Amino acid sequence: MKNTLKRVVSCVLVVCMVATILAVAGCGKSSEYGKTYTYKSYSSSLGNNWNPHTWETNADDTILGYLSTGFVDMSILDSENGVYQWVYEMATSIEDVTKDHKDDLTKYNVTFADGKNADNTDEGYVFEIKLNKDAKWQDGTKINADTYIYSMKALLDPAMKNYRSNLYWSGESAVAGGIDYYFAGDTAYLDNGANAAYAVADLTKDADGNYSTPDGNAIYVALDDPLDWCSGNALSTYVNAYGADYFGVEAYNSLREMADENGRVRLNDTSLDLITHVISDVAAWGENADNVPSYLVYEKVYPVVDYESTVGCYKVDDYTIRYVNQFAIELNYFLVSCTSTWLVYEDLYEAGKDTSGDLVTTNYGTSVETTMSYGPYKLESVQADKQIVFVQNENWYGYEEKGGVLVSYTNFKVDGEKRRQYQTNRIVIDVMDDAAAKQAFLKGELSDWSPDSDDLVTYSSSDQLYKVDETYTMSFFFHTNVDSLKAMDESKGNQNSVVLSNTDFRKAFSLAIDRADWVTATPGYKPAYAIMNNLYFYDVYNDPTSSYRSSDEAMQAVCNLYGVQYGAGTPYATLKDAYQSVNGYNLTEAKALMKQACDKLVADGLYKAGEEIKIRVAYKKGALDSADNKQMELMNKYINAAIEGSGFGKITLEAVGNITDRYGDTAKGEYAIGYGAWGGAAFYPFRNFRVYMDPDYVAIHEAGCWDPTVTKWTLKVKGEDVTMTCQDWSNSLTGNGAYANEDFSVKLSITAQLEENYLKLYYRIPLAGSTACSMLSYQCKYYTEDYNIMYGFGGLRLMSYAYDDAAWTEFVASQNGTLNYE
Repeated sequence: MKNTLKRVVSCVLVVCMVATILAVAGCGKSSEYGKTYTYKSYSSSLGNNWNPHTWETNADDTILGYLSTGFVDMSILDSENGVYQWVYEMATSIEDVTKDHKDDLTKYNVTFADGKNADNTDEGYVFEIKLNKDAKWQDGTKINADTYIYSMKALLDPAMKNYRSNLYWSGESAVAGGIDYYFAGDTAYLDNGANAAYAVADLTKDADGNYSTPDGNAIYVALDDPLDWCSGNALSTYVNAYGADYFGVEAYNSLREMADENGRVRLNDTSLDLITHVISDVAAWGENADNVPSYLVYEKVYPVVDYESTVGCYKVDDYTIRYVNQFAIELNYFLVSCTSTWLVYEDLYEAGKDTSGDLVTTNYGTSVETTMSYGPYKLESVQADKQIVFVQNENWYGYEEKGGVLVSYTNFKVDGEKRRQYQTNRIVIDVMDDAAAKQAFLKGELSDWSPDSDDLVTYSSSDQLYKVDETYTMSFFFHTNVDSLKAMDESKGNQNSVVLSNTDFRKAFSLAIDRADWVTATPGYKPAYAIMNNLYFYDVYNDPTSSYRSSDEAMQAVCNLYGVQYGAGTPYATLKDAYQSVNGYNLTEAKALMKQACDKLVADGLYKAGEEIKIRVAYKKGALDSADNKQMELMNKYINAAIEGSGFGKITLEAVGNITDRYGDTAKGEYAIGYGAWGGAAFYPFRNFRVYMDPDYVAIHEAGCWDPTVTKWTLKVKGEDVTMTCQDWSNSLTGNGAYANEDFSVKLSITAQLEENYLKLYYRIPLAGSTACSMLSYQCKYYTEDYNIMYGFGGLRLMSYAYDDAAWTEFVASQNGTLNYE
């Protein structure tokens, strides 16, 4: 069970981007039984601890993923339309039974939202999980409710302090009472951001000037404690990794001198000022004083308690458990947390315990001998730092034996039929570097390979290259203040960059870019014409087809932006036809706009016709590479084609690399153009425009263009004109915003109007969506060619093969041992 949707989505992306094997899938009819299929992957290192209670690295988690199965999983329902479905695995049903078990809310001391109590709460806390009666460990031992309760008690054992227990005593899917049992008899230092979330204004100050929580507990700046805000890492980890490029190091060093042996500094006015400087002096992540509470921990003393009366995870009958959540959570989000479990095999777990230290430990899940699988695969062998091998687990509930091999079909329908699943008999992961992996892949010895940027150029047109879309949209963003542009022309190496103050110039620049051509400079990029791409969903758990980009409102916004019409007398019969025709390129209109822009700039005395224009572009934190130079070469080609006959002189755009903070530098007026991206919030697009319009939330990249706290827009809301500042509009759909509780039609309308109005300012020009790229062997086949953020390409579950192992060996030999993927 994971504790946040963010972790699940992050894991999905990491799997697709780094460990292709977990994201590949296959299609077509299965081969006759009796043949074997081996998937061969690689990694720079192997995990060494896949105990679900203590694993630490992605490599550890990858191993655990083969050996376990969640209560539920996501799979394909309709691949043509990108529709997913929840499917049951270790559970046969999960229901919200809060209304019928309100006594659990008080017994396990759940946390209520303001105004809520047990009497007026009917959902979101108590979940009944019916267990799969066919589930077994790899040795045939049955898994029942007692297995789950033993495992949860062991996970939260205060004598062990298991590393991954924080997934269950902290966060949005924490088990009620888990934190009290985990810290029983201890003084704990709790992550403020993940628990009480006290604001500085909530704290009290004593006579010595030290702050405490409202309950009187000491509160500290945390330098070395893992923090939810830092994705489970400590602030010190980030400061050590990124230094002065991202943090106020001088202030950090002062805090370090004040810290105790655990890296904690008592919060007072001095340390509060210092931590504020640490995170905001550079502000590379747009943080300010409002983010300080996420870097605090507070002290709490916990009494000794027992599990049964404290923790809200209990047995109902042999194959039913109830899970009481500490905080209110919607069923679909609870299901996300159920995509894994906390199970361990009691005999091996207990046999591996070591009680000689301050904490009890166990060697469970560190070798073949100390591991017990309940997933579709089990460990066959592990050679440290060399190789790990998995084979099918004959006692997994989904298999039956046919023709001497284990065969399984889905217990749900995919595209209307039950499909062969887990056709892979054997998985081999070898340790090798990227260069060795490339050679092995081309010799048919690997099933997947992740090419670097140089190799992507070679394989950019390969049918075996697969691109996984990311939410990030690469864009040019501008500084358009006339006085600042004049100053840049005088002292920042620019010449006539003042032309960027003209909206027609910036619009013409956008229309001059042949995005379909431009993305060829960087294999893996896809053309982008708007802020958000197809990965954004507004009601994904209740309506898997709820793509923001495919909504009428969002499609209309793009058509309005590019002036594309549909209906009688136009080339396009429908809105969808019109939207799909958009390519962002219109050289004829770009030339006309450039002429208008030049005439206006000359008339206003800002530009002298015919003079050359040179603009330095804040392009990259690191050094420029060949792809960057090719991108800029094409940009210069496009923009100079658009100025023909306009009156403008030659334009030279110069990419600049090795810039610590290109976002901040562009906003401050060090550069007139910056290049970068925003992304994220894929399952709630309505908050997306805060990063463009709310400087109290994040440092906006276009601060050199406008002040959204002052600029007002009038939008149509339910047929009425409503006027607000842009900042207020960006917050109107989240939290306690004016329209946060409206239905989706209202939210879609407002978001689409914000997107259209913002893009029409041309303070930011969308260019391309980023992707993660991987090569797939000819031996393997995806179930679907179309990536979906919910199920990837169908997963290892649905992977099939074009060749069995014997046929693959023959095929590779027929190619003289070298395969051509170009």
